[in-house]
Amino acid sequence: MSTSQTDSDMLMTSSDDVARKKTFKSSFFITLPVFMGYACCFALQQKLSVNFGLTLGASGDKLSNTYGVATSFVYFFNLIFRVLGHNIVFGCLSPKWRVTTSLISMIIGMCFFIFVSNRKSNPVGLAFIPFAFCGVCEGSYGPNMLNVVNNMGNTRLYVVLAMPVGVSLITILGFFLMGFGVPYTVFYIVTAVCLLIAIILYHLTVFPEAYRNSSGQHNFNLKDFGNDICNIGDWFPKIWFCSLVFLLNMVCLALFNPGCTLYTYQSRVTYRLLGFTIDNNFFMLAYNTCSFLGDFFSRKVMDKKRIINPVFYFILLCFGFAINISQIPEIVPFAAFCFSWANGGLYVQCTKLIGMLFKEKYHLTATSTWLFIGDSGSTSGANIVQFLRPVIASIKQRMY
Repeated sequence: MSTSQTDSDMLMTSSDDVARKKTFKSSFFITLPVFMGYACCFALQQKLSVNFGLTLGASGDKLSNTYGVATSFVYFFNLIFRVLGHNIVFGCLSPKWRVTTSLISMIIGMCFFIFVSNRKSNPVGLAFIPFAFCGVCEGSYGPNMLNVVNNMGNTRLYVVLAMPVGVSLITILGFFLMGFGVPYTVFYIVTAVCLLIAIILYHLTVFPEAYRNSSGQHNFNLKDFGNDICNIGDWFPKIWFCSLVFLLNMVCLALFNPGCTLYTYQSRVTYRLLGFTIDNNFFMLAYNTCSFLGDFFSRKVMDKKRIINPVFYFILLCFGFAINISQIPEIVPFAAFCFSWANGGLYVQCTKLIGMLFKEKYHLTATSTWLFIGDSGSTSGANIVQFLRPVIASIKQRMY
């Protein structure tokens, strides 16, 4: 995402064109439950672990490591379906139909979560199934929805704004309600219902407009994907650097936001500098609130700014990492803000750049590849979490 590659006249012309096109604000509510489901996967995994025979706080044994791999399936299948999965498995479908298919996949995942969370004991192998279905949705929905709405005014902005809001409904409102005794299973049920509504809303609003748009981008198929791969030299050099920084960003998010933070502060949290103790649900509420504020407002602010050098976001990630590893609960929520500002800024500016650079061709493949590289970071980070927990616990013990 080099500023030298993006001409200022091109940016202004693109902004004027976008303003004149019809915008579908309904895309916000279509996208919202997708990221509620995604948040259910990572934010509720610790509570769900009890239903698979894990003891809260246990780490390093075979069962906890297996469960850790199962939870990473949301990232693993996300990774698979970012590029190859939705272009091959769903290759017979156009992007507008792939959006519907991905929403159905998330509903299946939520139904499995509801099933296992209502049983006191489940074989750990069953944990792989819902995380996998949710990963299929995450991998397929993003690139295809962004492709479908690329020529629909400011609709793209409403799609990307819905992402942190959907996550926050689980990580903030959910943890707040759980602090007062609401069962976590409720959030799986609510998400499944919202996904059904999203499918109906999508087919009443965005889908008909996509049908009226006869551009090749919206009728993308497996043959087009093959042609894009053969011409990778025409488009990948324009996005390689922002993809690299996005990869590092996703590693940090998977490791600490919330990742290891869920386990580091899993009981009561003592503010040693301030001299009081709170329930971990309220600590995570504060942490997730800072995460939401950083992600949401960075998307609103950075979407209006010119494309800036991704090094700025890399510096924010380093700052957030240093704060988080300090394990000082008074300042750790600020690390979430740093991570999320970097994530939101990267997301909105990269999708904006790709949308401007590839109006006629390469858009879906470029978006998928950029997301694939980022998700390889998520997958790596998620698989490290269970092995990093004992290390962080050792550091915490020496510090306190």
